[in-house]
Amino acid sequence: RGHTVVWHSQNPGWLTNGTWTPAQLTSVLQDHITTEVTRYKGKLAAWDVVNEPFNEDGTYRSTLWSNNLGTDYIAQALTWARAADPTAKLSLNDYN
Repeated sequence: RGHTVVWHSQNPGWLTNGTWTPAQLTSVLQDHITTEVTRYKGKLAAWDVVNEPFNEDGTYRSTLWSNNLGTDYIAQALTWARAADPTAKLSLNDYN
């Protein structure tokens, strides 16, 4: 199982300190997901595509992704992962 492709934490400084338009950030996210999932296609049966997108009260977590792309980034991330590996099981992972 691949864990995790998209997370609000542990992102590189060039990403978190950058100034991004939504289109640029969408491109970065799509490229990352496509690259990682394709790299392990056929080697991993499942992916935690988006990790911990919710606060403990069930609201959306304020993140680089949600603040700039809206909460639709979650569905888009799953769509891109599915395109990269159509047979993998895809999950949204959260601990609560």
